[in-house]
Amino acid sequence: MNNFENKSDNELEDCRKQLSRLQAENDELIRNLHNVNEKLRDSERLKGHFISNITNEIINPFASILGLAGNIQQLKEGEITLAHRMAELIFEESFHLDFQLKNIFAAALIEAGKDELKITRFSLKDLGDQLIHYFRVLLQKKQIRLSVGFTNAADSDEAIMFSSDREKLDLILKNLVSNAIKFSNEGSSIDVEFNNGNGILSVEVSDFGKGVYPEFRKLIFDRFKQLDEKINSINTGHGLGLSIVLAYADLFGGKVSLSDNFKGGIRVSISIPESAETNDWDDLEGFLLDSETSY
Repeated sequence: MNNFENKSDNELEDCRKQLSRLQAENDELIRNLHNVNEKLRDSERLKGHFISNITNEIINPFASILGLAGNIQQLKEGEITLAHRMAELIFEESFHLDFQLKNIFAAALIEAGKDELKITRFSLKDLGDQLIHYFRVLLQKKQIRLSVGFTNAADSDEAIMFSSDREKLDLILKNLVSNAIKFSNEGSSIDVEFNNGNGILSVEVSDFGKGVYPEFRKLIFDRFKQLDEKINSINTGHGLGLSIVLAYADLFGGKVSLSDNFKGGIRVSISIPESAETNDWDDLEGFLLDSETSY
């Protein structure tokens, strides 16, 4: 009788263990299903967000450019001043359109999971110089001084060389500087500081503008959130810029942080590890056409 009872108890315990395992598997399946559903909802929100903004960010600039170009064709002799003003407006619309398209294409690749790092070795000084050149017209228009510095550049030439995906790092910096320009006061300044050492590149972008309220700082990195300018948002356009910064930082294995600038405004810091070695893109670099547009 005891043997029978023991056997029954063992079978009952085995059933309980099996039931517990099935319950755990069921819970895991439910969690996975929840994650899949959330990703589907994110995709739907991204589509809706894109469609709702596509007119303002792409179609309208195209229409403005075509309209202004047509008006220039109708100008008469002696209207050179008006032609210059229209050309400036065409440039502004084209610059905005080009920048937004870069972000849209980057976001599409990120969303599709098809983005990958293309590692090359490049000069951070060249990257900083091109950053100033890229935004020179916007900087002049608002009379903003953009300074690029290197904390340890005097140590050696290697302090300004870095191995990573140059194109993605470039887009990160452009988004941060673009936000800083938009929300900086006229006549103010923006500081970009590089610190490259011990296999880690740290970059700080500091402005002296409106800043961001603490309760909104997590929202500004959400691609589906675009805070109203009246509440000191630093997100622009589609609201994709800072979400791309965060996504690329994750792809690099780095991190992003946002804090108050001691002199007013905000400071965005990003740190990424240096890639151990370059890939085939380094060998092809000299044969590829330069896809970067200089302004």
